[in-house]
Amino acid sequence: MDWKTASSYYETRLDDALNVLRYAIDLARLPQAGVPAHLKDTLLEEEKPARRQLERLKKREFRIAVVGLEKAGKSTFVNGWLDCDLLPAKKARCTFTTTQIYSVEQDSQQRLEVQPKTEEQFDQLLNELELESQSNSKHSDGAKRDLETIRQYEDTLRQVRYEGRQNVPFTRLEDIHQPLNKYVADEQYAHAVLEARLYTNKLAQAEGVVFYDVPGLDSGLAKHIDESREMLSDCDAVIVVQQFSNIRGAELQIVEFTEQGDKNVKVADKLFVFLSQIDRFKTPEDLQEHLKEASEDWYRRAKLPPERIVHGSAGAYLVLNGRANEQTSKAVGDSKSILSHLKYLTAIEDEEILPQKATGIEEIKGRINDYINNERVTVLEKRCNAIIKTILTTSKEIFEVVSKRYPENPDEAKRREENQRRIEFSEWWEKKWAEIQGDFTKYYSKNIRKLTIDEGVEYSSDIVKQFRARYLQDIDTKMKELESKTSKRKEEIFEQTTRKEFDPKRTDYEWREELDGDISTLLLDIAHQLALEIKEEALKLVKYLTTLLWESPEVKARLIGNTEQFVEVLSHSLTALFLRFARPVADSLIPGPLDSETRKRIVKRLGVDIEIVDNYYSGEEKAFSVLKRYVNRGSKLLYNSNIRYEILGVREVSEDVPQPPNNSAEEVILEIETDIKALGTYLRSAIFDAAGFEQFCLQELDDLRDRFIRYEAVWRGVAQNEWLEENPLLMAEIPDNLKAYEVNLEVSDRLRQLSTALKNFVL
Repeated sequence: MDWKTASSYYETRLDDALNVLRYAIDLARLPQAGVPAHLKDTLLEEEKPARRQLERLKKREFRIAVVGLEKAGKSTFVNGWLDCDLLPAKKARCTFTTTQIYSVEQDSQQRLEVQPKTEEQFDQLLNELELESQSNSKHSDGAKRDLETIRQYEDTLRQVRYEGRQNVPFTRLEDIHQPLNKYVADEQYAHAVLEARLYTNKLAQAEGVVFYDVPGLDSGLAKHIDESREMLSDCDAVIVVQQFSNIRGAELQIVEFTEQGDKNVKVADKLFVFLSQIDRFKTPEDLQEHLKEASEDWYRRAKLPPERIVHGSAGAYLVLNGRANEQTSKAVGDSKSILSHLKYLTAIEDEEILPQKATGIEEIKGRINDYINNERVTVLEKRCNAIIKTILTTSKEIFEVVSKRYPENPDEAKRREENQRRIEFSEWWEKKWAEIQGDFTKYYSKNIRKLTIDEGVEYSSDIVKQFRARYLQDIDTKMKELESKTSKRKEEIFEQTTRKEFDPKRTDYEWREELDGDISTLLLDIAHQLALEIKEEALKLVKYLTTLLWESPEVKARLIGNTEQFVEVLSHSLTALFLRFARPVADSLIPGPLDSETRKRIVKRLGVDIEIVDNYYSGEEKAFSVLKRYVNRGSKLLYNSNIRYEILGVREVSEDVPQPPNNSAEEVILEIETDIKALGTYLRSAIFDAAGFEQFCLQELDDLRDRFIRYEAVWRGVAQNEWLEENPLLMAEIPDNLKAYEVNLEVSDRLRQLSTALKNFVL
C-alpha cells in the first residue's frame, strides 16, 4: 500500500478498534462485571497512543520530531532543512516554546499561526517556575531568571494573551522572520505563547509532513520535558540533533520517551541522528573518533544502525549556500574558512559538492525522504496492527470473563443477576426434593412394586397382572383371527377334494407356507402391542411425576422424549426378546409337516433352543409339556390314548380332543389345526414367562424411576426455570421472598454492545 491508501485503511481500522475499546472499557468500569483490573488497565494504556495515531491519520499528518539538548543546533538544523535562516539560534536560550512546521503545497497556503496560553496555562507556568526556583536542582537559577523576566515584561506578555490567536500569511520565508522570532524567541512575548505553527511549501515534497522543534530537554523547565514526552509519544519519526559523541542524561530521555510513547515500534525503526557542528573539530582524527563513539553508543543504547546516523553542520550549510543571516555567519565563520576546514576534515576536494556533501543536510534530507517514501507505511502497519491486536485480544478476554457470569440477553440477565435469590431457591429446592422423593417412593411401592411390610417380599402388582391379562387377551384375539382364516382354508380344501384335485402333500406345504408368513406378522404385532402397553404404563408414571414437578413438560421430554421413538425402541427390544423364545416354537411347528424332512431338519437346526420353553410351560395339557416330543408325535399325543399312555403316562384326553382323521384331507387339516393350537398354547402358557415380559415391563418402569431420581440436577434446573417463568403451581408453594424481584440489566446491556462491536469488526 502507498501512504495515502494505508492512512485511509488504518484510519478506518483504528476507528473501529477504538469503538470496540470504548464498549470494553464501559463494561470493565462496572464493578459488578468483575473484570480483572489488568485487562482494563491494558486497554486504558493502549487507548492514548491509538487515539493519537488516529488523530494524525485523520489530519493526514506525518509528524517528525526534532529533539535534542539546548544549543545542540536544533533550530539551525531546521533552518538548514528549510534553506532559510529563519528560526532563532543564539548562544542563550532562543526557543521558549514548541514550533510546529507543516508542509503545504501552494504558496497561498503559507502562513504563521500563533496560539497564546490561556490564563490558566500561564498561571500553571508561573507555579512551575516558583517550585523549580525554590528547589535545589541545577535549574533553579534558570527558573528564577525566567520569573524575573516574566515580571519585567508583564505588560507585553498580557498583551499577547489578550490579542489571542494570530494568523500571519506570507509568500517568502524571509518575510516571516520577524514575527516568528518575536513569538518563539523574544522573551518579552514568548513566555505567553503556547505554540507556533508555520505552514510552508519548503519543508518536504510529501503531503502532511510536520516538523516539531521543541525546546531542549535540559532547559530546566518541566514544561519542556512534558512537551518532549508528549511529542515523542505522538510522532512518526524522530531526528535527534546531537552535539556530543556520547549520549547525555537528557538525551537518554529521548530514547526512553520514544519507547514509552510507541511501544509497538522499536526506537531504531523510526529514529535518525544528526551529529551536528562537525566543523568545530580540529582534526580528521578527532572527527572520526567522535563519529565512531557516537555510532557505537547509539547502537548500544537503541540498536540504531549506522545508516540512520548522519554527520554534518547545518550552520556551515547555511553559510556555504548563502542562506545564513549575520548572526549565524558570525557564529559559524566566513565561507572561505569553513570551506577550507571542512575540506580538511572530510577529505572532500571537490568544492562544488562539498557544501552539500560535507554539511550533511542534503544527506539527512535524502534519508528522511527515503523513509517517508519507502519505510513509513511498514512502520505504520506494524504500529497499528499491534495496537489493534492488543485492543481486540483484550476486549475479547473481557467479553469472555463477563459472559461467563452474565448473558448478552437482558431477559437471561434477569436470571443471572438473582444470585442471592438463586441460593435461597436452591436451599428451598433441597427440602422440596427430599419431599418429592418420599412421595414418589410411596407411590411406586403402592402401585408398581408392592412389598409386604413384614418380610419385604415382592409380589405382583396390579400393573403386572393387567400387563399379563392384556397379553393373553391379545393372544386370544390374534389366534381367533388365525383360526378364522384357517376355517376358510378348510373349505377350500374340501372343495378341492370333491373335484379330485386334492394333493395332500402339496396342500400341506402350501398352507404351512401361508401360515408361516401370517404367524411372523402375528408375532411382530404382539411384540408391538406389548410395547404400546408398556408405553401406556410409562406415560401414567410420567404423568404422576409431572404432577410432582408442577406439570413441567420437561419431565416427559427428559424421561421419554419422542413417544413414537420411545415405542419404536421398546418394540425393537420386545421383538428381539419375543422372537428369541416364540420363533423356535413357531419354526418347529409350522413350516414342515409331521414326520417330514423339513421338520426334522428344522428341529436339528434349532438344537437346544427347542427345549428352552419347556422349563416355563404352565399349561394343563401334558402333551405340550415337552415341545420336541410334541413336534415329533403331533396330534396323536392329543387323541390316541395308547400313545398318550406310552409317552405321557396318562390315557385321559381333554374334552375338546380332536377326532381321528378318516382321510388324507382330514389328516392335513387335523395336523395343521393342532399345530396352530399348540402354538397358541405355548404363547399363552410358556412364552410370556420364558421371555421375562413381566420383568421387562418392571425394568422399564424401574429405569424411569431410577432416571428420575438420578436426574436431580436436571429437575433442579427445571424447578428454577418454572420459578423464573412464574409457574402458578410452583409459585403457590414457594415462600414470599422468592416471588418478587428486581434486577439490574446494565452489565448485560454493555456486554451485548461489546459483542456487537466485536462482531462488526472486520478482520
